[in-house]
Amino acid sequence: MKQLAAAALGVSALLLAWTLWNASRIEGISDRAFTDSSGVATRAGATPHDSYTFARVLGAVDKDPFHPERRRPRQRFQLPSDVAAFAQPAAATAEVELIGTAVTPDGGFAMCATGSGPPRIVRVGERLGDWTLNRVTQGAAEFAKADGAIVVLRIAKAGTE
Repeated sequence: MKQLAAAALGVSALLLAWTLWNASRIEGISDRAFTDSSGVATRAGATPHDSYTFARVLGAVDKDPFHPERRRPRQRFQLPSDVAAFAQPAAATAEVELIGTAVTPDGGFAMCATGSGPPRIVRVGERLGDWTLNRVTQGAAEFAKADGAIVVLRIAKAGTE
């Protein structure tokens, strides 16, 4: 019995040593990695836009985003692509008014009104005047024209215009 326990202990010790040796090795590092003059490791061929220099990192740390005197900006940051995607041309909002949306597994539908006409349900892929409904999300509908113009209409919240 002692011999079996000693053998199990030996195998366990070998397995532990092998695991620690593999854990301490670093594999898969390219030979192209190097350290620039500021001491920051970057990849070969990297441009200044791809990596941050040590001075830039220290400058960001000096600004301390968690300082108690810092305040939230007045307006939430949005990426320029998001701002462009959700911009509503005045002509499009005058032509189509979004009243409500319903998202279903097959795409959903939107209740819309054009001009002085009565509201009607438009399903994804159907046309409403010059506009075709491309996509419906909760509270928003994406319309497109034949010329490629795309507009996203959102439901006006109560008390806003």
